[in-house]
Amino acid sequence: MADLPGCCVAHVAQFKADTSVRAQPLSEHLCNVAELTSVAAAKAGLPLAGHLVGLLHDFGKYSIEFQNYILSAAGNITSDEPGYTDYIALKGKINHAFAGGQHLWKSLQGNDTQKAIAQMLALCILSHHSGLKDCVTPDGKHAFTNDYMVRPESKTHHDQCEQRCDPAIFSAIESEISDALLLEVFAGLKKLQHRVMGRQQVKAGSNDQSDCENSRDFQLGLLVRFLFSSLIDADRTDSADFEDPNVAAIRAGRPCRSWDVLVQRLEADLAQKSQQHAIDRIRGDISAHCARRAQDAPGIFSLTVPTGGGKTLASLRFALLHAQEHQMDRVIYIIPYTSIIDQNADVARKILEQDEPPGSIVLEHHSNFMPDESANAEEVASQWEKLSENWDAPVVFTTMVQFLESLFGAGTSSVRRMHNLARSVIIFDEVQTVPVRCLRMFCNAVDFLTGQCGSTAVLCTATQPRLGSLPHPLRGSLNLKPHMEIVPDVPELFTNLKRTVFFDHCHTDMTAEDIVALAQKEQREQGSCLVVCNTKGLAEKIYTLCKKEDGVTYYYLSTNLCPAHRMEKLEAMRADLKNGHPVLCVSTQLIECGVDISFRSVIRLAAGLDSILQAAGRCNRHGESEPGRVHVVRVDAALENLSWLNDIKEGRDTFLDTVRVRYADELLASGYDLTMPQLVATYFDYYFHRRGALLSYAAGDSNSLLDMLGSNRLATGKSRFPMLSQSFSSAAKLFKPIDSIAKSIFVPYGEGKAIIADLCSSDLLYKKYELLRRAQRFSVNIFPHTERELIERGALYPVQDSGMFALKPNFYCNDQGVVTQPVHNLDLCNF
Repeated sequence: MADLPGCCVAHVAQFKADTSVRAQPLSEHLCNVAELTSVAAAKAGLPLAGHLVGLLHDFGKYSIEFQNYILSAAGNITSDEPGYTDYIALKGKINHAFAGGQHLWKSLQGNDTQKAIAQMLALCILSHHSGLKDCVTPDGKHAFTNDYMVRPESKTHHDQCEQRCDPAIFSAIESEISDALLLEVFAGLKKLQHRVMGRQQVKAGSNDQSDCENSRDFQLGLLVRFLFSSLIDADRTDSADFEDPNVAAIRAGRPCRSWDVLVQRLEADLAQKSQQHAIDRIRGDISAHCARRAQDAPGIFSLTVPTGGGKTLASLRFALLHAQEHQMDRVIYIIPYTSIIDQNADVARKILEQDEPPGSIVLEHHSNFMPDESANAEEVASQWEKLSENWDAPVVFTTMVQFLESLFGAGTSSVRRMHNLARSVIIFDEVQTVPVRCLRMFCNAVDFLTGQCGSTAVLCTATQPRLGSLPHPLRGSLNLKPHMEIVPDVPELFTNLKRTVFFDHCHTDMTAEDIVALAQKEQREQGSCLVVCNTKGLAEKIYTLCKKEDGVTYYYLSTNLCPAHRMEKLEAMRADLKNGHPVLCVSTQLIECGVDISFRSVIRLAAGLDSILQAAGRCNRHGESEPGRVHVVRVDAALENLSWLNDIKEGRDTFLDTVRVRYADELLASGYDLTMPQLVATYFDYYFHRRGALLSYAAGDSNSLLDMLGSNRLATGKSRFPMLSQSFSSAAKLFKPIDSIAKSIFVPYGEGKAIIADLCSSDLLYKKYELLRRAQRFSVNIFPHTERELIERGALYPVQDSGMFALKPNFYCNDQGVVTQPVHNLDLCNF
């Protein structure tokens, strides 16, 4: 039985240590969430709107039905007393989200702008347990006005909640539905309208007009999602703090370091670096350019530096100095693959975290670790969602997938992070890896974050993808001005950093045995060789075919190894290479973006030009000696199945069929120099043209997610700005950042064994909070076919009742990580 506060209750929590039950007053929860939402929403200029949606989000909990339910669950109403309800059967079935939205909608029935503002705020309230709902469904039904806002009293209890609401709360709500609120939101709408619509030409055609309107409506949807994100994070944070005060204590106890301190630490580290080679002086110049340009006003910058040019530290220098200059909230690195987060984050951590606990300054966020949808247990999902990462750290390293999920994903676990993208320096490392179908949505999002939310974006790569020159630019492109390139003379920089020679083997197909023979020949002649494959299957085949010679160390790298395991292998490989030991490594493309390692020879299976140049960046990376050797080879299509990897296939075909053919004479004259800047520009122009139909994220024969999240013309016929017409929920369900969605599982590698054991045994929320952060380094993303094989062999077991799974030890080996056949040699499983 709970110790009741004598008023309506928002939550009850039971402490398992002493079985005591506490209740949180509803008024307390509403006020706490209002304050937190206001602070977050202020970053987009919406503090009053944030406070109001916070006060109204659980307005429906004032109903008698909900109070009977929660008091029955707490044991304060027993089964033989009036009002008792079967709380187990009713779990998740009492709608308490709609009453607040209906109240706001009813209270703001004025002109069209007032209705639009009411709709924005009401939608956030009524969606806070589901993810943003459709305003207009794809088949043209006006769900917001004709369904949500007219649901009867028997379903929403709106009138009853008005009568039962705490007088002080109701008074605050009524006073906040004010002219000041309307002016605040109207100013945000006006800013967005002028900023986006101002891009079209004075004599714009009808297509330009509709493209511009769609971009404006798309960014309006992002503004609503930003407010929604602020509410979700506030609600989940206060709920978790009440359920376990230790969670709040952990958050409050994290060390706070000013940008001044972090800048001093980085500058001290840079000052200690010696310049042993000519390339070190070039890297120093790049870093100095970044330091100077950090004083510029926030906006969209590009940092175009050849591989091996020191982008990681140079961009970190820009980010910290820029955050210091403009007092921004955080620095967020968006990395293309989970495979290199650990390395880049480790570089930053060693510099920025000195006497602080690991992860307190530099946070790695690989994945959500949310329950399997098939678990179908709302209470479990709700508990673990409170632990999902919200990027509340000074420096965050996360993936492009997580970035895109925070902006466009379904549900509520990912969206809670979105508001922390505001007032941030966002470094997009290897920006050319943005999924093609997401490009226009990505460009609109970056434009929104920099134009509406005060953030700065830096597009880092050796192969800039010309995001300012996409076909039909008004549908979504970036306004990349030449003076926003941080490096003053990019062509000269590429000439000065040339460290390799290329060899073309693409005139004929090679077998796996041919590639092995070439790799072992290169290793014997050059001392070290790296083979980069497009698929894990082919990488495993080539690695297995290698004849293991005495004195040579062989390595295999793929995402079948957890981040901690990959890091250890990379460190061992670096040590071998530094000491001149013979090395042959076979890897998937995870090694070619951002991994600081240097081989004398590289063999790259044919791919997009950007991927080939990235792989070449692992060859003679530091200009240690004479030019390194990069071989580009082609294999038979049957040997390399790219049918599910369309981005890789199209990139490879664009390189083979267009770049090699169009520039055949220039390549011959230059000695097959693939680093020529005009080749990269031509490659991306042709690549985007070939894939033009996909850039808006096609959704059916004639629809796209870009339109569904914008004007939604297929459903409505025209833009209804400032009213919302988006099919938010329908689009989110269709959205997948990558072709095949993988599932994270915990693996028993090293410390991972103990973490899994603790997760399986701990009932304390605050302990799980820390364990989940640590567990990310001991996780592997597996695809559906691998998951099915592991389940069939009994290789996975549940982690408590979370819906998440861990891998049995004999299905993880030291050589190749996750395997689908059990390893019987226990030495291969001992780490």
